[in-house]
Amino acid sequence: MISQENPHLYALVAGETSGDTLGSGLMMAIKRRDPLAQFIGIGGPKMVHQGMFSSANMEDLSVMGITEVLLKLPKILKIRNRVIKTIIEAKPCVFIGIDLPDFNLYVEQKVKAQGIPTVHYVSPSVWAWREGRIEKIRKACDEVLALLPFEEEWYRKHDMACTYVGHTLANYIPVNISMQQARERIDLIHHSVEPVKRYVMGILPGSRRGVISKMLPIYAQTARKVKKKLPETVFICTVPSLELATAVKDLWLEVAPDLSLTVFVGNCQDVIASSNAVLLTCGTIALETMLLKTPFAVAYKVSPLTALIARRLLKVKVYSLPNLIAGRKVVKEFIQEDCTPQLLAEEMHKLLIFDNILMKKEFEEIHRSMICNSDELACDAVFKVIHRHYDDLPPLESEANIENSEPVITSEPEEENPSSDNTDKDNQA
Repeated sequence: MISQENPHLYALVAGETSGDTLGSGLMMAIKRRDPLAQFIGIGGPKMVHQGMFSSANMEDLSVMGITEVLLKLPKILKIRNRVIKTIIEAKPCVFIGIDLPDFNLYVEQKVKAQGIPTVHYVSPSVWAWREGRIEKIRKACDEVLALLPFEEEWYRKHDMACTYVGHTLANYIPVNISMQQARERIDLIHHSVEPVKRYVMGILPGSRRGVISKMLPIYAQTARKVKKKLPETVFICTVPSLELATAVKDLWLEVAPDLSLTVFVGNCQDVIASSNAVLLTCGTIALETMLLKTPFAVAYKVSPLTALIARRLLKVKVYSLPNLIAGRKVVKEFIQEDCTPQLLAEEMHKLLIFDNILMKKEFEEIHRSMICNSDELACDAVFKVIHRHYDDLPPLESEANIENSEPVITSEPEEENPSSDNTDKDNQA
């Protein structure tokens, strides 16, 4: 049996920063249950810190959009073939694909065909577009771990095993956030290129080089308009790596040499919490910003071809996670033709000068509704899949009543908190 060969070997693949956060939290939970656990696959710095032996650079998989993917397709296919071969030869007790559906579902299907149980962590948005993908998901994985409450019922109606696990960030991020303490942790007063006087506007262009190159020029033009109306505004930014920080700095100097931008490497949550308002690129970062109770606007722009195809397939009217969870527009979204410096500047001006009490209250209500033992719930679901597959394994004592346990809510991040970015506190570009 495969389980008898490598019962403590786990394979995971994540393709972006948000997946790295989920993966590291899950790995910690697995290690608590299996102290002999070892991990292979692809992961980012947080997963590597937890013991992942990553066989590729996670950033090589961080591509979105149809035309954008085509440009990097040969390299992505090469990585995919290599990771499939490695996993099949290593024979782990389970494979967990974290988000990245177009990549991971294919890997899962090949790995599952070799008798290795598979889990897909983060449901693809099949309820929003390309509903026919449910057949592919069924063939590829034994269970889906869902982040959104309504997804579990949707999958059950389509006869697919699914467990709602929430998001680990909702548990680790405190409900009450201090802007002053966040600014002190990143020493904003001393590190800001421009003196901090009144308003701090956060700019989060994304964690992928391609997305940054498309969105940052729009944000720079937006910042110029905001600065004209509110001269006492400083602009801060955060990206996950020094390489991306250098790219942001160079591009900003090219498109907006007249404006100052302080770029932090890491410190994502403290940079967000230090801001009076944030302009961000649509993605999981919207959920993190909501959990930090910072007012924000969502923007995104893709190639005309990608937009044309997406509009024909999409079934939803909102795109960002806070709006999807709430079922309505809690924050404003500026997508495609609405993603203009003029419209963005008007919204950011409002967010900066007003107190946004109602928005922050809604953020808090959504946050409280999401708090649960996400890492443990995800881990529990993974082990149930393993034990369903390998009948000869003894039952897990820890499988009982995890769903009913009280979540651990911390006022300060734990040392191994998967959502903490404070390891690079003074690392700036």
